[in-house]
Order: sequence, then structure tokens, then C-alpha cells
Amino acid sequence: MAQARIILNNGTNIPAFGLGTWQAKEGVGNALEVAIRAGYRHLDCADRYNNESDIGTTLQKLFKEGLVKREELYITSKLSCLMMACKEDVLESFDNVLKDLQLDYLDLFLIHVPFAVKKGVTSIAKCDKSDIIGYDPTLISNIWTTLEELVGKGLLKSIGVSNFSITKIENLLKTAKIVPAVNQVECHIYLQQPKLQQYCKSKGIVVEAYAPLGSPKRFGISPDEPVVMEDPIVKQIAAKHGATPAQ
Repeated sequence: MAQARIILNNGTNIPAFGLGTWQAKEGVGNALEVAIRAGYRHLDCADRYNNESDIGTTLQKLFKEGLVKREELYITSKLSCLMMACKEDVLESFDNVLKDLQLDYLDLFLIHVPFAVKKGVTSIAKCDKSDIIGYDPTLISNIWTTLEELVGKGLLKSIGVSNFSITKIENLLKTAKIVPAVNQVECHIYLQQPKLQQYCKSKGIVVEAYAPLGSPKRFGISPDEPVVMEDPIVKQIAAKHGATPAQ
């Protein structure tokens, strides 16, 4: 399966399609192997998904079998909001990601969300409102400086953000030495985000869509929210081309 690639603002390139690993706990290793055999070369991971150790084990297995080489893969992970309170936490989180994935470097590392929680909090679901630091431009700037240092050490090829609005990106750019390569946000036919896409394009930032097929299992979803893959127009277009709605 040949894949188109998109050139990032630092000259590296990223496969246009990737395998997301959110909510893939049991069986993630098998899913990963099937995807790589099918031609996927971009893996989207995150510390908060709690499955990177299984992914790392599978990757080492596939490397040893000769199915794929490390340099043929584009691997993304993300900084957990549980580990953003200070520089030491950021570095610890990144080290843990590398250990779990059993890698020497990452192709892309994102700030997962533009807010943090207080040091010592171990669960977003169980934390109190008073434990949430919220959006702090200075904190984000300091975290970004730490990520820039990791780029300088060769541990990261590219850095970016996720779930950042135009205002939050503008604030980051005031102090950033490295412009984010990517802003990963929810984007699909019901949430096309044209203003954000236009702004990011003007800054040389690639908008990477998560949940491009919709996200019917996400937390807090309304029971009457429409499902992208069941949209009559999507089905009509799919039928016209002899494809499934997902295709």
C-alpha cells in the first residue's frame, strides 16, 4: 500500500495516513501487526493511551522478523497532561515513552492538550477541579522549550501540538524557537475547522486530523449526535464508487 507523504516545515515528511491506537488496549499488538503488513507506516501513540509497552513489544518482534525497519516507520507519541507540571515531569514522561516503545528516538512528539494538572495527580477521571491547572501560556512555553532541547539532542525529529486553538498557537509562537510542525485536532465532515486550517497553513503548520471518521465512542458524546459513517450523503457517495462509507 503506497502512501502519500506530507512535507513538514522542518523538511521531514509524514505519511498522510496513520494508525491511531486510542482505546486499543487488548489486542493492540495484533492490530499493529496487521496494519503494518497491510502497508501502514505511521503509528499514532500517546502516553495516556496506556498501551505503549504492548506496542513496543510488538515493534521489536516485527523488527526482529524483518517485516519492517525502524527507519521505515513514522512514530508519534504525546505528552500526558499528568506530566506537565514541571520540566522534570516532562523529561520523565518522555523517557518513559521511549522505554515503553523500546525506541531510541521519536519522529514526532506532541503536547497532547493545552492544559495541565497539578503534580502528583494520577488520573484525570478521578481528579478534583482544584487539581486542574488549566491553560497557562507560560507553562506551555516552558514545556515547549524542553521539547526544543530534546530536538537538539536528536531524541525528537519533530515537535508539535494537539487540540490547540489559534489563540493558543499564537501565544506559543511568541517565544518558540521551533515552529510546531503539526497541530493534531478533531476534524471530519461535521467539524471541518476551516479558520484553524487556514491559520495553520499560513504558519507552515500541518493540521493532522484525528477521528476523521467521527468519534462515536468518545467521552461525553450526546446520544442524538449524528454518526459520520451513517450520514446518508456519505453512504450515497460510497455506493457510487463501490466503496464503504469509511473508504
